[in-house]
Amino acid sequence: MIKKVILITFILCLSSCSQLMKRGGKSSSGKKRGSQSSRPAHYNAKLTLQDKSGKFEVVRESGMAKDKKNYVTKYRVYSVSGPGRKILEQSIVFATPGVLSDKVRLMRPHRSQYKVWFDKQLYQTETTVNPKEKSLVVKMESPEKQWSGTKKYVFPGGNGIFCYFTQAFECIKYTGFIDKAIEANAGKVSFHMIWDGFPYFHEQYLNIAPGPFAQAEMEYDGKTNEGEHRFSVSVSGNAIFYLYNENKEYVKMFWPAQGLSLYDK
Repeated sequence: MIKKVILITFILCLSSCSQLMKRGGKSSSGKKRGSQSSRPAHYNAKLTLQDKSGKFEVVRESGMAKDKKNYVTKYRVYSVSGPGRKILEQSIVFATPGVLSDKVRLMRPHRSQYKVWFDKQLYQTETTVNPKEKSLVVKMESPEKQWSGTKKYVFPGGNGIFCYFTQAFECIKYTGFIDKAIEANAGKVSFHMIWDGFPYFHEQYLNIAPGPFAQAEMEYDGKTNEGEHRFSVSVSGNAIFYLYNENKEYVKMFWPAQGLSLYDK
């Protein structure tokens, strides 16, 4: 019970939104006290995506950029039917790993690029975090006037972690929450989801609250019969399930309300 209380209050150690968006602070290139490295892990996986429209191939890559300052996650969806191997959707997000204190590590969202093809036409959006104004600038390009142009959205106030949707797994893992929750067999953490595919993402999926931000909460559910660690994320009235293997590597994701499954090939 004591461990559970400690984990539930994990989020209370984080700084305010204004502190979160500052780009100064300590570098994360050194080693954190204990056995964990402060450098985020590298992942490279080929997965199968299945939703209501069929099956697709997904290539997902995460790791430090060449500049050694940003952590990059790339997500690409390919067709598996018909002539040729066509890309249908892709997202790339950048975040800056850092520390606020000896006990708090986090990734600061930096920017994202998202592309999707609807009826063979390209829709793309780019988001950039403006730390001085504490805002997210969204630049849209599409064949439709209503989905084009530039808009600015102010970050939600209060305490919290901010994670791009495409990078949510790595973002939360970097805080140390995943390791602590598995060790204690309990725990939850609150954070803000940034939909890097906004606004086109909202056209593909149902019942997603409007806007690029959504309050979210991740909770450890325990081990599955297959020995995988399951975490559930509650966001916009939806439940998304992430599964990790014994090496705490992301292997599956299920989003029942959207009929979406992402799993190892």
